[in-house]
Amino acid sequence: MPSVETIYQESVMPLPVSDQVRLAEMIMERAPKGTSPKRRSALEIIEAARAVTPRRTAAEIDEYIRTERDSWDD
Repeated sequence: MPSVETIYQESVMPLPVSDQVRLAEMIMERAPKGTSPKRRSALEIIEAARAVTPRRTAAEIDEYIRTERDSWDD
């Protein structure tokens, strides 16, 4: 089984920040009460996700959106 770090890097980091936050929320909902050493606000979670999310240029974002739109026509 791959390590947690590998799963994070390969599966979580590529997700949009909103999906990363949702995933974190889902995990925390299943965690037994009292297992988290510190409760973080949603803002702290978003900021932490942004810190590890690769920055993209406007051209890269435009290309991604264009590719997505083109896939709708298939």
